[in-house]
Amino acid sequence: MKKIVIAAIMLASIGYAQADVSLYGKVREYQESYTVGSASAVTRLTNDTSRVGIKANQDVGNGMTVSAVVETGVAMDAPGATTLGDRIAIVSLSNKLGTVSAGRDKHPVTRALDNFDALENTYGTIAPSIHAAQGSRVQNALFVTSAPVMGLTANYTMSNSETANVNNTQAGSIDYTSGPLSVTVARYEATAANVSTIGGAKFTLAKTGTTVYGLYSEDTVAGVNSTGKSIGVRQAVSPQLALVGSYGENTAGTSGKAYGVAYSMSKALTLHARYSEITATTNTKQYGAGLEYNF
Repeated sequence: MKKIVIAAIMLASIGYAQADVSLYGKVREYQESYTVGSASAVTRLTNDTSRVGIKANQDVGNGMTVSAVVETGVAMDAPGATTLGDRIAIVSLSNKLGTVSAGRDKHPVTRALDNFDALENTYGTIAPSIHAAQGSRVQNALFVTSAPVMGLTANYTMSNSETANVNNTQAGSIDYTSGPLSVTVARYEATAANVSTIGGAKFTLAKTGTTVYGLYSEDTVAGVNSTGKSIGVRQAVSPQLALVGSYGENTAGTSGKAYGVAYSMSKALTLHARYSEITATTNTKQYGAGLEYNF
């Protein structure tokens, strides 16, 4: 954490006069009961993608903006050694046509899981058990995103292998948003043995506060093929209270279900309770209660 704080201070002091620099973060932890197979349940404090980050952006003229993000995961349950920028480390140039970035970030298939899973691909989610996340992030990479045109956005990612005779990893997506409807088709390809194509959709009924989610994927991981499908729903009960649930299965014999409730005490603080169950070669169950604090 010392390195993170020092880096934030240095960046802020160097760029304050010229750039818009901010420090942000998220703390998300659960006290949970976790059971694997026939073993006895284990109680534990579980960190759920807590992080701290630094953002900077600056108008450099001619309609061009330069920006940078360095975001680091923090193990709030048992802090230890961290790697600066292990979540995101990118520099970007943007104009009215779109954005080109270089560094490390999530690829489009992982973003599809984030955006079209009722549990947002976080604690208790079944999404990566039903669909292949394919490593979540890539580095040594270029990211190209077009500006939206009539609701359509195109994304392309190329991760340089930096090794002779090893193919670059490529990924891309086409996203469409129109009012309450969002859909995507994304593809990831590292080698012929590691490929995923995923389609996702969600629709929000404003009158009832209901959002319905769906995901379908065709995955090859280490040469093993499978298809997965999952559905989910988020129901707003009040402005503060929401219920979530999802169910999924794939042709590899895995199925899963998850339920949860979220209560927003403020824009910064949300309380969560979740339960999930994965049925596979080895079954797992977990349920926990926790909090999410954004700053």
